[in-house]
Amino acid sequence: MSLFNQGKASRMRSVYGHNSGTTTEDVYTCPANCVAELTFVHVVNGGGSTNSVDVEWYVAADNYTSHFLAGKSLGSGDNTTFINIDLVLQPGDKIQVTPVSAGHIDTILTVTETFVPIG
Repeated sequence: MSLFNQGKASRMRSVYGHNSGTTTEDVYTCPANCVAELTFVHVVNGGGSTNSVDVEWYVAADNYTSHFLAGKSLGSGDNTTFINIDLVLQPGDKIQVTPVSAGHIDTILTVTETFVPIG
């Protein structure tokens, strides 16, 4: 548990995304009244051919998209993993994944959501 969520209701959870097309997938959206700490990202190409992928952080407050990982080429069965990250998401922020070609891109994220009391 990080120092930023002491004394507040929080939960750790893992979420997954599965993208078989070329559209942007919202793998995770930070809920309202919550701050989320992203600590793990794993992207794997489960398809039969090489594919490139973008992983982006959409910052809702600024209506801005930051390219966390841009144009990463993954061969069939290849993956990329980020285990030593600490990205703090605010309500409405998203982690998005967009493959260049149709195929089979899976994503796993782990976040700790800390709920901020209303009022």
